[in-house]
Amino acid sequence: MAEAKNDPFAMPNSQNILGMDPSQLNETFRSMTQKSMEQSKEAYGRMKAAADEATKALESTMENVHQGSLQLSKKAIDAMRTNAELGFAHLDSMMSAKSFAEVIEMQTAYVRKQVEMATDQAKEMQTLTQAVAQDMMKPGREAFQKASKTAAEPVR
Repeated sequence: MAEAKNDPFAMPNSQNILGMDPSQLNETFRSMTQKSMEQSKEAYGRMKAAADEATKALESTMENVHQGSLQLSKKAIDAMRTNAELGFAHLDSMMSAKSFAEVIEMQTAYVRKQVEMATDQAKEMQTLTQAVAQDMMKPGREAFQKASKTAAEPVR
């Protein structure tokens, strides 16, 4: 007992060096561990939800890209078909020309119509391309906005 009185680290009433009762220390450690586990589970849940959202956004984006590609291809094929049909119709009408002046007149009208049609087709393709790009970007933009809101939420 004399040694315990001379020991500067000895604590009365069975307390340890931190000045806490060992049973309180165990309870504090258990509480901290439980809180850490809860926070880890919550962080995992958020990461899993974010990964699921990213997967959905990617799948949706790929579907939009596929559909947009089909729309653009169809529009291009329609334009080529229209141009070919007009070209054949022009050749047929050229065969019925009775003079060189009539050929020049038909050719001039055909070229003018081709330029107008090419301009209209280019505008249609541009409009469709912009719409496809917007549709393609929409899932990613929505996922980013949702993730930004989630990231701005306070951590519990």
